[in-house]
Amino acid sequence: MKVIITLGSNYNQEENIRKAKERLKELFPNICFSEQKWTEPIGIVSDRFLNCIATFETSYPQAIIERYFKQIEKELGDSHENHKNGLVRIDIDLIKYGNKTIRDIIWL
Repeated sequence: MKVIITLGSNYNQEENIRKAKERLKELFPNICFSEQKWTEPIGIVSDRFLNCIATFETSYPQAIIERYFKQIEKELGDSHENHKNGLVRIDIDLIKYGNKTIRDIIWL
């Protein structure tokens, strides 16, 4: 199954994106990342975001992939409470799973 995801951070951006990429490479060795892009925040007051897109192939079900993403976010200190306060240490979103579109990329 082909998967498309996004990564974003507005706090210690370069380090958090780097750490998330390392963890994702451990789980999905065939993952490929786009160039990183700085963007202005949308819908929150915060520092600017560093974002990138990634693609990989997997046989894991969607629910397992999403569980891995939440685990990585938690490992890097991210939480819903932080998001409420405009602090996004790392956000990993599933965009597309096979032919199924899960969400749009708002920062493109």
